[in-house]
Amino acid sequence: MPTNTQTQYPADILVPLKLVGLLAILCLLASCQPTLECGSWNFNGNIQGDSLPLSDAFTFNPANCGKNCQCDTDAMIQMVRVYDADDQMFLAGSGESTEWIDSDGWMIDQQPLLGWAEGYYGLNNDGTTFDSEYNSVGSNGTPNTLYDDPGGWGPNTYFYAVDVAVCFKDDNCQNRILGYYFWSFIVDGAGNPQKFITSPAWKDLDTEFQSSVASWNRWAPTSGPVGGGSTGQILVPHAVPFPTLSDL
Repeated sequence: MPTNTQTQYPADILVPLKLVGLLAILCLLASCQPTLECGSWNFNGNIQGDSLPLSDAFTFNPANCGKNCQCDTDAMIQMVRVYDADDQMFLAGSGESTEWIDSDGWMIDQQPLLGWAEGYYGLNNDGTTFDSEYNSVGSNGTPNTLYDDPGGWGPNTYFYAVDVAVCFKDDNCQNRILGYYFWSFIVDGAGNPQKFITSPAWKDLDTEFQSSVASWNRWAPTSGPVGGGSTGQILVPHAVPFPTLSDL
C-alpha cells in the first residue's frame, strides 16, 4: 500500500510454479464456491507501461446476503501474494517486509517501513481517519473504493491481490467482513505486464485472509515505532494488530 514499486525482501519460501501460476485458472474451471458477498464490486484497471493503476469499489447491500446491518463506515483491507517464478520465492514491495508473510505467501499489503502503522488500507495512524487518495470509505449504498497502482516488478512475476471490504464502524456489525474480490496481473519473461484474473473471490481465499491477518497480528507488536518520515503519519509505539474479523 499504496504502490508496490520494487522487489525487495525475498522470502525463504520456495514453491513450484504450477502451484502459483495455475491456481486461479484451475479454481475457476472447477467452479469454486464463492466467498461471502454482501454487495457488488466494480473493478476498473488497465495496464499502463509497467504498472496497473486501478480502482476497486464495493457497494454494501446487506440484502444481497440476507443480512441486516446499517454500517456507518466500511473500508478495505488488501492482502497480496507476489511470486518471482525465476527465483521461486515470494516478494514484498517498497516499504513492506516478508516478516508478516504467511506460510502460503500471502501478506497484508501495508507499508509500515514508510510510516503506516494500521493494517487497513489507507487508514491513518490516528486509527480513525482514512486517506481518500488510497481508500475512499463507504457505507450502505455508498461505494467503498480502494486505489492502487502496483508496478515495477521484474520478469516472470505473478501478482495476486484480494480486497476485503469490512465494516469499520457500526454499533452492531463492526469488524464484520462484507465481501472479497480477487484481482491479479502477471509479468511475462520479456518484462511485459498483462492483466490476469479479476473476479469476486472464492472459498479458501477467505481462509488465506484470516491467515494473513494472524501473521500481521503476530508481527505488529514487535515492529518497533512506526510513523513519521515522508508519510507525515504520527509516531506510534508499533504497528497496530487487527481486532477479530469475521464474515457478516
